[in-house]
Amino acid sequence: MPKIPTFTSELRPTAEVGSVASNLKLSPTQTMASALLPAAQAIDSFYVKQRDNNEKLEAKQKFYEMKVESDKIQKSQANNPDELSAVNIYNQEFGEYRKQQLSQIKNKRVKRKLELLLDSDQAESVYKVKSNSFKAFESQNLSIYNTEQNTLATEYSLADNAEIKKIKKQSRIESATEFANMHNMGKPWLDKEVQTINTDSAIFDADVAIANKKYNEAKEILLSAKNVDAEEIQKRIITIEKEGVEYRATSYGVGQILEGKNPLIGPPIKNTTDKKILEGTDNYLFSVAEKNKLNEEQTFAFVDDKFSKTGLLSPSYQELIDSGFTAGSSTTFDNLADIPPVLISAIKTAEIADKMGRLNVYTTDEQETFFKNVIVSKQILGMNDFQAIKNARDFQLNYDRAVIKGATKQRNRTFALIETKFKETKATNIGEVKGYANKLFNMYVASNVDPVKAQNLVVDDLEKNLEIVDDYAYMKRDIDAFKSIGGLDMVKPVKEYIIENKMVDEDPKQFFLRYNGGGIFEIRRKLDLAPVFDKDNQPMIFYNQDLYLINQERETKGLKEKKEKVQRLQDIKQQNKEQNAVDSDLLDIEGS
Repeated sequence: MPKIPTFTSELRPTAEVGSVASNLKLSPTQTMASALLPAAQAIDSFYVKQRDNNEKLEAKQKFYEMKVESDKIQKSQANNPDELSAVNIYNQEFGEYRKQQLSQIKNKRVKRKLELLLDSDQAESVYKVKSNSFKAFESQNLSIYNTEQNTLATEYSLADNAEIKKIKKQSRIESATEFANMHNMGKPWLDKEVQTINTDSAIFDADVAIANKKYNEAKEILLSAKNVDAEEIQKRIITIEKEGVEYRATSYGVGQILEGKNPLIGPPIKNTTDKKILEGTDNYLFSVAEKNKLNEEQTFAFVDDKFSKTGLLSPSYQELIDSGFTAGSSTTFDNLADIPPVLISAIKTAEIADKMGRLNVYTTDEQETFFKNVIVSKQILGMNDFQAIKNARDFQLNYDRAVIKGATKQRNRTFALIETKFKETKATNIGEVKGYANKLFNMYVASNVDPVKAQNLVVDDLEKNLEIVDDYAYMKRDIDAFKSIGGLDMVKPVKEYIIENKMVDEDPKQFFLRYNGGGIFEIRRKLDLAPVFDKDNQPMIFYNQDLYLINQERETKGLKEKKEKVQRLQDIKQQNKEQNAVDSDLLDIEGS
């Protein structure tokens, strides 16, 4: 038998799974399984991309969530002027917050993405912290600088020593220099700031001089100032020149009043106003009163006396009376604390004015009635301010009742006394006087004053408030108005001049010149209430300015006539002298 050859492997056995060797070769594109391979790869790639997108989104959401906290920490340091401190605080607080938030993220890929986002934002966040800190530093430093400048300026203004003023101004300049260097402001800024400091100082010194009415000194200060804003200095110089002109004009008017003359009548004083003249006089008189430590009553007497000589009134007292009356007649109050302070002050002034017989000069009829009621209620009935004011407010109802109820006997007795008294003075307007007396009597009775006491008060009031001129009883509030023509002494001659020049064949004794209020004067017959007309059929009504011009005309005409009379006398004397000389020569002729 043929021998079958055998093969003995020299390889050692292994633990690997055996495989069958095959020479079969297949094309990957020629089977169904191989055809699915690209799709599987695509699916795998999509999954990885989708996962990556989701993780990016998660990281960004967390980043912006953490950025809100970052912004909060940044804002908390916005006013911290210390840059190093602000950055350290931010890094510490946000660092702890970052660590805490990252520790909660389990996905390493999300965590890494978030870290990258936070790292990229860190530089910007720190920059913002530094920027805010610098702004805070600038703001705080600017505030300190302004405070320092204002403090030094105030100290400059309070200094009354030239050397101290110089030191304070130099300190301001040094402060400005330090600020400029600290913030790199540059030379133009510093030059402008120094100029402002010099300008402020010069203007302040000038204003002090202006306040003391030293206008020339103020102008000299400004003109001699160096390194200042020329435009600002020029503006102030113009103001000084204007104020100086106005001050001199106003001072002239004030001086006229102090001399007992009325500058508001006649040609107006240029470069000022009537109001400024009156207020200037008021201010001067009150300052003198304060300097001499006058009490309220003495002050009123002093101030009012100067005004009364010119027929004018103190604007301060007049305004106080008006304001007090308005408050008292319109304001509702239930207790003493509710009473307006201006009313209390007005009552004090009214009491002083009444004591001096000047209340009716500063008041209208309605105002006088109100304040009289308050005064009577306090002084006679013993009421306090609250009670007296309330009584005055309720006066009208009581007044009507009083008129109806009467006290007729004492009223008639009062009229009889008045009539007897004024017959002695030959006052022709006794009816007018009795009407005023009746009003006063009823007012007192309505205020619950005893009729006998009321009678005595009425007589006293008339003695204080009436004056007889040219056989006519004038109210003192009206008397002052006639000072526009020089006072009561001028009433009769002015009246006579008007009658002689504006009427025909009329006896001046049958007329009187009266004041109607509101700056209006009128010629009236003493025994007839009808209006009077001149020869041109025009009503005999005049204003302050009219009377002033009429009186000026009268005085000028009188002076002219006097001058002509003197000239005639001189001519006669000269003629007599010449005639005597001729007679003397004739006597010397031989044989004469």
